[in-house]
Amino acid sequence: MNHGLLPKFLFANELDDYRFDNTLGDELPSCIKRAHMKKLLIRAIVWLGNLHRRALAFFFFLIGPRLAYRLTGWGASLMYCLLDLLRVRSEAQCRAALQSRVPAEEIPRIAEKSFINRARNLTDLMLAPYLLRPKTYERYGGRIPEPHRQELLDGQHRRQPTILLTAYYGSFDLLPIFLGYNGIHAAVVYRAHENEGFDSYRRKIRSQSGSELIPLQVAAIRLEQVLSTGGTVAILADHHVEERGMPVTFLGISTKVSRSIGLLAWRYEANVVVSAIRRLNNTFQFEIVLAEVIYYREAAGHADPVTFITHRYLRALEEIILKDPTQYLWAHARWGEEYSRRVTAPTESAQENPGV
Repeated sequence: MNHGLLPKFLFANELDDYRFDNTLGDELPSCIKRAHMKKLLIRAIVWLGNLHRRALAFFFFLIGPRLAYRLTGWGASLMYCLLDLLRVRSEAQCRAALQSRVPAEEIPRIAEKSFINRARNLTDLMLAPYLLRPKTYERYGGRIPEPHRQELLDGQHRRQPTILLTAYYGSFDLLPIFLGYNGIHAAVVYRAHENEGFDSYRRKIRSQSGSELIPLQVAAIRLEQVLSTGGTVAILADHHVEERGMPVTFLGISTKVSRSIGLLAWRYEANVVVSAIRRLNNTFQFEIVLAEVIYYREAAGHADPVTFITHRYLRALEEIILKDPTQYLWAHARWGEEYSRRVTAPTESAQENPGV
């Protein structure tokens, strides 16, 4: 079998006790041959997918952000229409959270645009290596507004521990890039993607301005190390935590959240900054929003600093989302999988039995 036309890594570290070549091929049991070929096929598909992604990124760069966003929007809109479960879940959770805040007829539009904005995050990542540089990032809205930028830089100089928080909102994937170009040296927690090729591609882009990316598996140790030396960390704090979570409400719906942010801030006397990156005008233009700064001295004056910090940052995230709910990821099980299934069930039943 001629392997010369395919990448060599496809054939590395496979079947330690065998070599898949012409001399031994006939001696291999057929089941092992099939298993080997299946692995090769999977690797080839992943490799081709990664190659396609890089080619698409260059194509997006050539046609420009506005047209790239338009193409992404069309594809995402079509996918949203075809994926019934995704659409029902997005609209149900959006309706539950916003029913007293926006007209009912606006919910389907908000939920669909939310999914389109999420799809455009990949377009952001693809364009970032071509467009974002130390001399260009401000052109795209990447500068942290004053006086917050100077406060962060001064805190960094004084070795003031700082925790930056965001949500599944806007172009959150670009946060590490913009932080680095603003001169903020941050350690950013991230969840690794199952596709190792894509994960490597994404990590390289998100760390291009010098931010440290911390895999979720080692975050607990590394976060304490950074904060104990007066550093800055960035965390996406937008998850339901059922086990040992603190009961709270988020957008008026009961949920449970981790006490970790409050505990870290209290233990290391860290300031907590709640921020987001809002996309503007359906193109590669952004606005960095800082909704709240919770200073450790303020929190220390309360009987329960952890609870105080937790409630304050949740209210700040709500404020960000409500300014433009189309940029929040409503498909995300923010209130837990059980709640998501419960709130989705009546909608599914109504669609199946419209006459009831």
